[in-house]
Amino acid sequence: MEVQMTTEMLDALRNTPEIPDNLRRRVDHARKDADRYSVTLSDDEAMAMAEMCQWYIHRDKTGAMPPKSALFDAIVKAIDDAQM
Repeated sequence: MEVQMTTEMLDALRNTPEIPDNLRRRVDHARKDADRYSVTLSDDEAMAMAEMCQWYIHRDKTGAMPPKSALFDAIVKAIDDAQM
């Protein structure tokens, strides 16, 4: 599947210490596609990436999502969109 991501999303993934080597390679090989990047993932890789990203998604006491969490939430949503 082709997952569309922004530069900020890719940077968030690159700066994640827990990202497995196989997913890091996929992120590092993202292709420019207009104003976004296209990341090719297998179904298993997409599931692993979404699960990893969910570790970083949380809300503060007010219910707001911090910027870093919002980036990881956007990655999960991009994966979901690509699966449809």
